[in-house]
Amino acid sequence: MKAVHDNIDGPLALDEDIALYGRISGGATVRSGKRFILHGTIAGDLRVEKDARAVVRGTVAGRIYNDGGRVELFGIADAVASSSRDGVTIIDAAAHVLGGGNHRSIDRPRSGAKHLPL
Repeated sequence: MKAVHDNIDGPLALDEDIALYGRISGGATVRSGKRFILHGTIAGDLRVEKDARAVVRGTVAGRIYNDGGRVELFGIADAVASSSRDGVTIIDAAAHVLGGGNHRSIDRPRSGAKHLPL
């Protein structure tokens, strides 16, 4: 895994395994099959593709979107949303989700199913 201590202009597609100790000025996407550990800050959204993994120990100023990967939140994010039932999202008890509290699914309701907001 590559350690990065720089400030990076975004949006950025992460196509390799990276541990970031710096800052991304826009959003970022963790590509399928890649691992990302955030110790620094992302000024926009973080999107985690299917089969990707993100461990957030720093700050995501926007939303974290889990599109079928694995997200572990230990730091701070504005909100967390899942668009896939295949995704795994773990929010540590010490983490802070600022924009409404808890993990929220953005799955569309199936026919006849009730969709209740969390």
